[in-house]
Amino acid sequence: MEILPGLHQVKTPMPSPALPYVLAYIFECDDGVGLFDAGFGTPEATAAMTAELAKLGRTPSDIRRIMISHAHPDHYGMTPWIREQNPDCEVVMLAREWQWVVDRWIDNTGWTRLSDAWLVRHGLPIDEIEEAHRQGALAPTSPRVQPGAPAVEVPRAGPGTNPSGQRYVEPDVKLRDGESYEFDRWSFQAVWTPGHTPGHLCMFERQHRLMFTGDHVLPYISPNVSLHADQEGTSPLSDFRASLQKVADFRPELALPAHEFTIGDLGHRCDVLQHHHDGRLEEVFTAIGDEGPVTAREISMRVAWNTGPFEDFNLFMKRSALGETLSHLQLLQDEERVRRIEDADRVGWVQA
Repeated sequence: MEILPGLHQVKTPMPSPALPYVLAYIFECDDGVGLFDAGFGTPEATAAMTAELAKLGRTPSDIRRIMISHAHPDHYGMTPWIREQNPDCEVVMLAREWQWVVDRWIDNTGWTRLSDAWLVRHGLPIDEIEEAHRQGALAPTSPRVQPGAPAVEVPRAGPGTNPSGQRYVEPDVKLRDGESYEFDRWSFQAVWTPGHTPGHLCMFERQHRLMFTGDHVLPYISPNVSLHADQEGTSPLSDFRASLQKVADFRPELALPAHEFTIGDLGHRCDVLQHHHDGRLEEVFTAIGDEGPVTAREISMRVAWNTGPFEDFNLFMKRSALGETLSHLQLLQDEERVRRIEDADRVGWVQA
């Protein structure tokens, strides 16, 4: 779909019935094309991108630059394949996001151990975690770096390796919040929007007042905003809510997300997401009850999830759900509405 002359919104498929595609954005340029996000590195997704480029009389080797909203595989996964098609393709990411990749995903073994211990402290039985390891039913984890690309060398991951063999290419351009990035007739401002990931990047295109929102703002669903083992002491939900206001203050003509469909009124959608989290904070607060310290797992079992009951989730989904519960608990603690009670083995929560 042509958004405006020279800018096209295209779909690349995802292996997920809930979110069947990623919305990638193709910018026509004098020297080739640019991209904002791309999609998974699966054969189906790369074939779809190749077909969309062909409609414009282009090939994957014409991709001169790709801006990455964040490092999840449905956004960054195609990047190594793109670099194979054009070794000179410039990869652009927020510096904070690349640091997160290095800190978490490069050392997969260390992250897995830390996360497993964190899950136990927040109430998940160790037997369930060990069984998930035996079955390989874990989250996508450590990538392999593309051979020949300028990147950090990483070992092959152990149990829990991403089935698609996710690889990461070190960005050529590591942006800071507010910095400009320009090519051809396109002029962007980097907008740091932490919450969904620590270094999530939105891009504001100045000439046409367009905001490319990645997963930060989606038109119907709320992105996962989690606090995980390596984020203790931070408040991702507080960061996310501040970032919602930040992008709304740009007052763009149009917001272009990575899933679902185009957003006409970004400010209104940000207000809806703020109200959603207001309600979720109250739901989490009520779920604590008054019988004494309860774990995040127990609270997660008492609140509603769109995808079904918590106890039916696999370990990947439980980790995400638990992290989202904890992001709300952390904000409630910051507001002095709840207290964290912990000993050597468990973390519990009580109403203040």
